[in-house]
This record gives sequence, structure tokens and C-alpha cells, in this order.
Amino acid sequence: MADSDNYLVEIRPRTAARRLRDAVRKAPGVFILHAAFRRALRSQHRLRNGLPSLVIIIVDTEEIGDVYRKAAELALTGRIEPWPHLQRQSKAFVHVLPPPSKKKPKTKTLSFLEEYGRFDFVLVLARRRSDLPEELAILADGVVDLGPPTANHINAARRLLGRKPLDDVTATAIARLDLSMMVTLAGKPRVSLDVVRKLNAAGYPSATETAPSLEELPGYGSAREWGLAFVEDVRRFNRGEMDWGHMDRGILLHGPPGTGKTLFAQALAKSANLPLITASVSQWQSYGHLGDLLGAMRRTFEAAQAQQPAIVFLDELDAIGDRTQFADHHANYSRQVVNYLLESIDGAGGRHQIVVIGATNFPEAIDAALLRSGRLERHIPVGLPDEEERFDILQFHLKLKDGLTELRDIAADLEGWNGADLEMIAREARRIGRRQNRPVHVTDVADSLPPVQELSEESLRRIAIHEAGHVIVAHVLSPHAKISVAVRRRVRWLRSQIRQPGGAVRYESLENERSLDTREQLESLICRKLAGAAAEEVVLGCRSSGFSGSKGSDLDEATILATQMVASYGMGRSMAFLMESRQVTGESASKLPNALREDVSRILDQQYSRATAILIEHSALLERIATALVEKETLTVEEVANLIVGSVMRRQQHGVPVASVRGP
Repeated sequence: MADSDNYLVEIRPRTAARRLRDAVRKAPGVFILHAAFRRALRSQHRLRNGLPSLVIIIVDTEEIGDVYRKAAELALTGRIEPWPHLQRQSKAFVHVLPPPSKKKPKTKTLSFLEEYGRFDFVLVLARRRSDLPEELAILADGVVDLGPPTANHINAARRLLGRKPLDDVTATAIARLDLSMMVTLAGKPRVSLDVVRKLNAAGYPSATETAPSLEELPGYGSAREWGLAFVEDVRRFNRGEMDWGHMDRGILLHGPPGTGKTLFAQALAKSANLPLITASVSQWQSYGHLGDLLGAMRRTFEAAQAQQPAIVFLDELDAIGDRTQFADHHANYSRQVVNYLLESIDGAGGRHQIVVIGATNFPEAIDAALLRSGRLERHIPVGLPDEEERFDILQFHLKLKDGLTELRDIAADLEGWNGADLEMIAREARRIGRRQNRPVHVTDVADSLPPVQELSEESLRRIAIHEAGHVIVAHVLSPHAKISVAVRRRVRWLRSQIRQPGGAVRYESLENERSLDTREQLESLICRKLAGAAAEEVVLGCRSSGFSGSKGSDLDEATILATQMVASYGMGRSMAFLMESRQVTGESASKLPNALREDVSRILDQQYSRATAILIEHSALLERIATALVEKETLTVEEVANLIVGSVMRRQQHGVPVASVRGP
């Protein structure tokens, strides 16, 4: 053929074995790729039985060179046996599909199909499935992926070259390398596993070069404690003082967006001096077809195996889904993805020296099998930084020498901000300093902050009443609880959203251990969640949207608790068990059967009425706490207790019985 992307060969079965032996001596790379092609074609039964076939092989490389064409030809000539009814020589045709181009007409891309009938066997090599024209995909008898060579392929090449076979770990690591390096090592008399792993690590961009070490990283609480212990265990392993089998197999980091879960993985890998292979479910899914997705997933773990010991970081893990929740026409697709990930994380062959770190904002949406012991066995929350951690994060990015007291004041004022927000402010402060050709000052940090909004007296009073409602109901239902409360007169805006809540209540020594909840405990917790809205309605005549409208709001949390009672704990009107409690979200309540949704609504209505009754009985105390909040903005545990004691004494002086309201 005149087309340089085509490779035409006549198949002569008598010479197939000789061609195979000669190929490895002349071009070991062709032989190794030929073995990978043969492996990919195992599923093509028409081809294996000698029937005319057109098969597309997805090579997944940016450039399909001559070595791939020759390897594909060798796979055909070395595989196909003559069949009795065929009286002529068989012809095979290898075509490399050029990448799609707007400049090339579509008809030219498929021009080779005009002569398709002249050939018994056609292999089309394509870079990825998205490159395939629709007509070609329809005509093909099969579309398969070209996986990387295996350890057996590497050792087969070494035997034909007269070299001693390698152990499976070393041979597998070699098979992950670039083809030229793979061929070089396959022909070497001696190969060191350490050298191969270093070459593998050099072939992947490091995600930890610019990351801080875990020791330098501020914040993270229990996650940091686990990470430092893991780093020390890795060092013990490197010194030969412990076996890798005693290491943790994997962890799940969960928490709000922007809390630095990816940065934690990078810092951990840097401190442990381990390769970090990063991936995400959305990245895998971007490959499109199920086969491409599974292939991308496989390559992630193969890259880790080639560099082990290593860390695999899987972001957005909740996107993988939960098999118990698959109910639509995509269920089979999604189930295969979850099953393949389970096999990749801890299949029959084990995971050797690989630690998997998963990250998610929604741990309740992850399949339980991924979270069991031996897989992602430790579940560590990564929450919003507290006041001291906010100061440490700002100082980590700014490296200020002066103005640390002012920086602490700024950090104290940024409650509710995550690590990503704080880093953004630090970047903006440094930019201000650069514009003026000087180091960053603490005043630059203040100038970088979003504008402050002064709440109106009406809004501040509503927020104070709302928080006071939480305080009173919490005290009535749990008299021994230590409660403090605060409101904000000034709030900052960022990206058109209030980053700081207008108020907050803190409960100390209140239900610290909730291992076995009773119906009464759960109902009281729901009552407390709804008390803020009830207080607004008792005093002001209507409630606002401040208790609802977002994940984590009072109404969202109350709905989750009520749904757990009905669908998980058998505490509704029905004993049915429909879902695990950890899988319950505000959204899942809408998917319950009508009768159970009504049961959830009934619980919420009852506890809202209960909170309202409590607040009506203690309306005088509600007013006093709200007024004190408006005046002082913060009430300590002692101040709240004094207000409550004063209210009790007044009621006793007026002969009013003091009794907590238990409600329906």
C-alpha cells in the first residue's frame, strides 16, 4: 500500500515460528509489544478461529510508531493458523488510525475501508476510543485495549536473549517503564530492583516537590498525628526494624471542601520519602468508555506497584458510588467500576507495599466494602481549622517577622474559613507587597480580606433570639450541660457567601458518647436542632431561612436524624430497615416511600412543637439571653449559667413551678 500508516503482510504459516525467533534477536521491543498484542487479542474469537476479522486495538500512546506496526504484524503472523477450507494465502492488513483533525476530511480517514474486502484480517491501531469514527466502531468485530507487557513477557524476551529470568516483582516493574528503557533492562545480564524503581519514579512527575513536609504543615489534628506515626513506621521499615505487613493499609480523609486533604497526602509522601501516585474518579471517567475507565484505574495501581513502596491518593472517592444505591439503567456500569476498584485496592494478588489514601467530602456516599478493615480501614476527619490553626496556616504562608499579635487577631476573626481560603488571602497579601517592592506586612493581610458587612439591629436581634432558643432547649433537655453562645455583629463575605455564621452555640459535656442512642435521646437532639427556628417564631412571629437551605444547616441535620430513626433504627411507625445510618443524607429522605416520608415529617413536626412549647414556657429567659447577646455578643458558660439561675429564682419568687417540658 502507498499509505505509510499501513502495513501489509502475507501470512505464510510455515515461517511463523522462524519469524518469531528472528524478531526477538533483531528487535526485542517488537517482540515484547507483540506479546502484549497477542494478550489483547485473546478475547477475539473470530480471529483466533481463523475467520476474517476487523479488530480495533486502543494503544493509549501519543505516537504509534513503526515498532507498534511491526509488533501488530507479528501478532497476526504468529497467531493465525490455516483452516481447511481456505485454499489461498491469507493476507493481513495493519492500519494506524491518524488522530482526528478538522483539516482532514472524514472520508480520507476511512479511505482504507474501500479495500477492506481484499484482506482477511485487519488490525486498526488507535490512540484512544474518542479518536474512532462512528462508522469504524460499528464495522469492527471488536475493540480491545493494549495493556502493558507482563512479567512473563519480559522474562520470555530474556530467555530468547539468553538471559536469566527475573523475579516477578522486578519484571513487573520493568514492564511499567518506557519501551526503550524496558528493552534495555530486558537485555541486561543483571538488573537491580532498586534501579528499576528509581527509573519508574523518574518517569512520573513528582507531586511532592513543592509541597511542605508533614512536620512543617500546620493544623490537621488527628490526621497529622496518624501521618507522623506512619512516617516513623516507614523509617523503621527502611531500617529493617519492622515488616511492611504491620503498616496501615489505607485511610479515608473526610471533611468539608478546602480543608487540604490533597496537600496532606503530598506532605505525607514527602516526609515518608515515598512516590505519590494521584488519581480521581472524575479523571478516570474522563476517558469515557467503561473499558477506558477501567484501564486508567488499572494503570494507576500498576504505576504504584512499579514504584512500591508507594502511596496512591484517590480524590473525590464518593463519586465511585455505593452499590446498594445503584437502581437505574447505569447500575451494571457503576457496579463494575466499584468491583474493579475493590479488586485493584486489595485483589487476590494483594497490594504488597502500597498505602491507599482516599479523600471525600461525603463519606456516607462510599461503598461500605471500600471502608472495611484491610482497605481504607482508618477514617479520619479533616475539619475546619480552629483559631490557633488559622494563625499557624497564615504564618506558614506569610512567614511574617513582625505584627504577629495583629495576625492572631485577624485569625481569630476568620472563624469558619478553611485552609484554601486562608492560603488565598496570604497570596493576595504577598501580591500587595510585591507591587510595592517590599516584603509582605500584616497590614497587607488586613487589606486582602473581603469587606465586612455590619448587620442591622433587626438582623442581629433575630440571630440572638435564634441562638438563645438553642441554649434554652439544650438546658431544659440536658440540665447539666455547659453551654456558651456568641453572635457576630460584623461578618465577612467571600464569593457572595457569608463565610462566618452569624452565631454559634457550644455544648460541653453534652452527649459526648452516643454509641447507643435511644428514641428519647434522638428526639431531644432533633428538638435542640429545631429550637432556633422555633424561637424566632415564638418571639418574632415567623422563622427565617437561617436554619435551613444548605448542607449542615439545622434543618438538614434534624432531617438526617429523623430519617435515620425511620429508615435505619426501626424507631418510626414501621420496623423496616432500608439503609445504613451512615448512608443517610438530607436528599435520601426524599427517596423514601411516601409513608416513611410522612413518618419523618411527623417526627420533625412533633419536635418543633415540643421546642416551641419549651420556649413559650421560658419566654422571659429567652428575652434576657437574647438581649445579653446583643449587648455583649459573647456569653461564657458561667454567664449563661447565671442567667438561667436568675430566671429560676424569679420563677420561684413568683410561685411558678419549675419543670422541664418533655413534650409528646
